[in-house]
Amino acid sequence: MTAALYAVVSSPPGKRNWESIRGWYHPDARLVRTGVNESGAVFASVMSFDDYVADVEVKLADVEFAELEIAHESTIVGNVAQVASVYEFRFESANDRREGRGVNFFTFVFDGNLWRIMSIVWDNERSGVSLPGHLLA
Repeated sequence: MTAALYAVVSSPPGKRNWESIRGWYHPDARLVRTGVNESGAVFASVMSFDDYVADVEVKLADVEFAELEIAHESTIVGNVAQVASVYEFRFESANDRREGRGVNFFTFVFDGNLWRIMSIVWDNERSGVSLPGHLLA
């Protein structure tokens, strides 16, 4: 499932096929982008799936963007699962080129038929923040 999610967001400039993954998200799912802004202030932007789609469509409108999962670990207990998914990313626009790594922490719930994403919280490596070695093994 995570590979398909990365495939949707990884795209040349233009529309992504969000509808192909919409059903994988719980209707109340939350996506949380964390990080540090240009002023050095820590932030956490909490979004619904639709808010996230709108945000990404603006942020990546003129960007060649790709994410690829390079490692993951998961834990399942009953009807809940947690997946730590480590990724590499490439961001390229007319004025900017960046590469790096980050982690998505997924929480899934089983609804009796399907595992659905309840939340995704993520952050990227940066000065002073490195991925722990056990996630890269």
